[in-house]
Amino acid sequence: MRADRVAVLVPVMCRPQAAARFMASLQASGAESATVYAVVDRGDDATRVAWEAAGAEIVVSSEADWGLPGQRGGTFAQKVNLGYRCTVEPWLFLTGDDVRFHPGWLNTGLTAAGDRYHVVGTNDLGNPRVVAGEHATHMFIRRSYVDETGASWDGPGVVCHEGYRHWWVDEEIVVAAKRRGVWRPALDAVVEHLHPLWKPDVPVDDVYLLGRSFAGADAALYQRRRRTYAP
Repeated sequence: MRADRVAVLVPVMCRPQAAARFMASLQASGAESATVYAVVDRGDDATRVAWEAAGAEIVVSSEADWGLPGQRGGTFAQKVNLGYRCTVEPWLFLTGDDVRFHPGWLNTGLTAAGDRYHVVGTNDLGNPRVVAGEHATHMFIRRSYVDETGASWDGPGVVCHEGYRHWWVDEEIVVAAKRRGVWRPALDAVVEHLHPLWKPDVPVDDVYLLGRSFAGADAALYQRRRRTYAP
């Protein structure tokens, strides 16, 4: 298997309309070595059909995979971990379905990684901390790093801590990588975030509202975990 193969893991929920745009953007960006895996909830048939028709590989969750109180369907963290377990590519790329890939993003990100860096952040053109190179919302993660160390503070074989619903997943991964000396931003690798926070013309739908509803709880969880694992 080529060392530059990338599994693009996309947790999806109730947005079938995003599939064609996402896949067209990826293909236009020249990311020939990337394979998209849309991780969809069992029963979300419209979303599954749309992503399959657009050319993505489909990973369907089992109802037994999930179980956080108040959460409808699988969380971003749970779906990323399931995608990791169901794929084999040497690199993972974590993203939502609300992005636009700019030409050259994949090769630029992998070149920045080299042999030393295991978590490489892309530029979302929105979040001020991301644009400053301090953080990432969409990132490359080397599979061997997850296998041997873990990308979160949960140890080997775990990408994301599953206590988070959506927000703060990326914060833990980036801070952990910084503490371990394996983080690097690649600001020339642009994966634009088409999020209402940065794009006022994007409507706030039920999926955004769901993530926002747990933002406070996710932030409190992160602060507790940081005091424990990265004081």
